Amino acid sequence: MASRERIELKPVAAEVARLNHWLDVAFATNKVEEPVAANLRLCINEVAANLIGYAFNDIPDPSIVIEVELQPQQGKAVIYDNGPYFDFRTWPPHDKPKDLLSARAGGFGIALIKERASQLGYERVGQVNQLTIVCDGLNP
Repeated sequence: MASRERIELKPVAAEVARLNHWLDVAFATNKVEEPVAANLRLCINEVAANLIGYAFNDIPDPSIVIEVELQPQQGKAVIYDNGPYFDFRTWPPHDKPKDLLSARAGGFGIALIKERASQLGYERVGQVNQLTIVCDGLNP
């Protein structure tokens, strides 16, 4: 049986520590397998960091809400935010750089999420983005 948990975050860097503590407790309570927990944590953290860093420049009352549904072999996160429309599934893939000095900035987190998630979904409902990320034991 899946358990549902929910957290609301302010769009400030200090909230990432609270987010990760919350995830630690939720993963342990629900006995989520380590590969599933690691992949879902990585994806959620990447989205949260991008929202905190880029999404709310002109938004008067920024909002981030994360809901997770957890089982031992699968984790699902739905991330809600009221930033501008952004469906990263349509972001063009990065060419692999020859080295770090020639690497183009940006987009690597998106590639990482696409690699680690087994399913991705996106909807814009009114003024709210809804990003769904599912990770299971089948992905690296």
